[in-house]
Amino acid sequence: MANPEHTPEMDGMDYLTVALYRCGLTLFAISIALHAAEGLFDLVLLGKWFLPAVGVSAALASANLHLYDPRFRWLVPGMSWIAFSLLLFVLQLEGTIRDIGALIGLGFFYAGMGMMAVKESFCFKIWGLPMVPFLLAGAILLNLGGIDRIAGILLAVAALLYIWMVIAKWRMPLHFDIGDKSYYRV
Repeated sequence: MANPEHTPEMDGMDYLTVALYRCGLTLFAISIALHAAEGLFDLVLLGKWFLPAVGVSAALASANLHLYDPRFRWLVPGMSWIAFSLLLFVLQLEGTIRDIGALIGLGFFYAGMGMMAVKESFCFKIWGLPMVPFLLAGAILLNLGGIDRIAGILLAVAALLYIWMVIAKWRMPLHFDIGDKSYYRV
């Protein structure tokens, strides 16, 4: 994470990766908000495009994540890799196995994006933001149990917190995402 007192010298790649990271967070917030609305109001907003939208958002954010600690720098994108790998296989199947596998894949995307919410909670003192991983996990478990309305409520709360975080993130100068490059450059 960045040190706000340090202003790094930014190059084109820095601007690009920060913008892509923030776009990934934004797409995720919008995707889960629309999916929550689908579950709560029996609408079709994203429909079958929900899982691809979450996958793209997780890929954008995790591939452009700026973290100094190498354990977390690999763990967060690893969640997306696990999800993509699992989905590559289960989406070839039929029926209940496919549906459960897709929800588990979605759970891995949620785990990675939930970790990003916790990471950002150190930057923004947004009430409830550290609870996003639990809200997302609860939504997955409730979906597995067929309790879609309550899952929609949990997802809506997570979406509102994520949207709040994304608005705060876009208001912040881009260099705050980079910090002191000497911590992670070889």
